[in-house]
Amino acid sequence: MTHPWLIPQIDYLLFLQNFREATNGIFDGFFMGITGFGEISIPIIIIAGIYWSISSKFGMYIMWNWSIGMILCQFFKVLACIYRPWVLDERIHPVPDAMKMAGGYSFPSGHTQTAVSVWGGIAFWLKNKIFTVFAVLLIILVAFSRNYLGVHTPQDVIVSMFVGIILLFLVKKLMDWEEKGENRDIVILLSVILFSVLLCVFEHFKSYPMDYINGQLLVNPVEMRIYTFPKVGLFLGIFSGWFLNKRFVKFDGAIGSNNEKIIRFLIGAVILSVLSHKMQAGLQYVMAKNYAMFASSFSLSLFVTVVYPAIIVFMNKIKKP
Repeated sequence: MTHPWLIPQIDYLLFLQNFREATNGIFDGFFMGITGFGEISIPIIIIAGIYWSISSKFGMYIMWNWSIGMILCQFFKVLACIYRPWVLDERIHPVPDAMKMAGGYSFPSGHTQTAVSVWGGIAFWLKNKIFTVFAVLLIILVAFSRNYLGVHTPQDVIVSMFVGIILLFLVKKLMDWEEKGENRDIVILLSVILFSVLLCVFEHFKSYPMDYINGQLLVNPVEMRIYTFPKVGLFLGIFSGWFLNKRFVKFDGAIGSNNEKIIRFLIGAVILSVLSHKMQAGLQYVMAKNYAMFASSFSLSLFVTVVYPAIIVFMNKIKKP
C-alpha cells in the first residue's frame, strides 16, 4: 500500500511517464545526458582542473562539499531504506538506461546532491551572476531528470537540494574556522576518520528490510554495504590528501603560466581518466570487490589532491637553475 504522502508524487511520476510514452521518448537522450552532470565522471575532471590549474583552495572547497554531501547521502539512504519508485508502485517504468546508475535505495538523490555540491559550489565561490544562473538551471535540470527518467521521487531530489545548499554555507564556514587556528586540520581529519568508521559500523550492524517480490530480494544489504566503500574511500582520500598537501607539499594551483596550467591539466586529466576506468578492475584481481572499490576511490582522491600536485611541485623545483 502506497503511503498517503507518496500518492501525489507517484501521480507526478506517472504524468511524466505518460508524456515520455506519448512523445515516444524523444527527450530521453537529452535527459540522460543532463543526468550525467550529476554523476562522478564529469564532475571529477572539472574539480581536478580547478584544483590543479586555477586555485587549490577553490578546488578543495568543491571537493569538501562533494565528499561530505556524498557521505551524508549514503548515511540517509541506509537510515531511511526507502525503495525506488518502481518498487513503491509497479505502474512506474523507468527509462531502462537510467536504471544502470540507480541501484540500492532511493532517498535521497545522489545525482542531485552531486550537482548541487559541484555546480552550486562553483557558483557560490565565483559569485558570477551569469554562471550562477547557468548553475541553478543545470541543478534544476539534473534534479528534474531524475524524476523524468523515473528513478527518483520528488522528495528524493528536494531533500538532496536542501542538504546540498546548506552545505555550501557550512563548508565555507568550516574552511574559514580551520584556517584561523593551529592544528585544526588534525581535528578535521580525525573527525573524518571517526565518522567513516562509525558509518561502516552502523551499516554493518543495522537491520535492513528483507522484502521480496517474486522470490527476489528488493535491495540486498550486502550490495548496499559494498556501495558504501567507494564513497568512504573518496571521503577519506580527499581529506587525507588535503592534510598531506597542507602540511608537506604546499601545492597551489595558481602557480605557473597559463600554458603550464593547461598542459598540466591535460596530462593529469588523461592519467585520471585512465585510472578511473582501469584501477578498480585491476585491484579486483587481488582483493574483494568492496576493498577494491575503497582502494580505487581512495587512491584516485589522493592522486588528485596530493600525488599529482607533488609531482608538479617537484618538476618545478628541478626546472629552476
